[in-house]
Amino acid sequence: MEKSEKFRHIAAHLLSKRESGNGASDFPEGLTLDSIEDVLAIQKLMIKLNDETVFGWKCMLPSDDGTITLAPLLDAPVKSMGRCALFTKNNKALIEPEIAFVLNKDLARYGEYKDEEIDNAIGSAHLALELIQNRFPVGYQATHYEKLADGLSNQGVYLGPKVDVKKAYESSDIHITVKQGGRKSNHVGKHPAHLPQEPLYWAINFLTANGFELKTDQIFITGSYNGVMELDINEITSIKYEGLGEFKVEFSC
Repeated sequence: MEKSEKFRHIAAHLLSKRESGNGASDFPEGLTLDSIEDVLAIQKLMIKLNDETVFGWKCMLPSDDGTITLAPLLDAPVKSMGRCALFTKNNKALIEPEIAFVLNKDLARYGEYKDEEIDNAIGSAHLALELIQNRFPVGYQATHYEKLADGLSNQGVYLGPKVDVKKAYESSDIHITVKQGGRKSNHVGKHPAHLPQEPLYWAINFLTANGFELKTDQIFITGSYNGVMELDINEITSIKYEGLGEFKVEFSC
């Protein structure tokens, strides 16, 4: 099988599994990915198959060994609504508390952008939740390249209220309080890159250098403040980011 044909097959397979929500993104036998270049080719094909639509990007700074964490957001964000439907695990909503940044202008492919230029391209910052779904079956040992191609367990983003961009940029640590029913949990959140804008600077330049055009209103999430949290569905949930804001949402499947 030619590489281009193999990539088209993988992209279609992964996209169909996302749409079905059946949690079985194992790779067809004999089809493997060997490099970050392979992954980027798959991501471009998935965007093309997704009606040429990408709503943003999930990113973190590369690790010390150069491992890249970057995946497109292929589902429209849920914008500050009282109810958020998602695929659940054992009737639990899996979420990660984040800050999202929204572009206010297009950024051309193959451009190089200084930090200040990227700052000027950020139209707003928001409290946000990454919606998590592990699509690989139990027991399947996915490689990092396979996880990247599959979207790093992303199934969407809940885009909460706006926050001041300057305050968002300063938010290395956030005390997060979650209330459901009569239960309350407190979490000392720390951003994995120390400051949430640092992965943004890297990701925008990496993406444009690799031929991706970034569009107005695309969203960037840059790392979880507390890892994956399991929350009950069908209950009003209050989530407070101390010093930034608070919102209420009810998760449903």
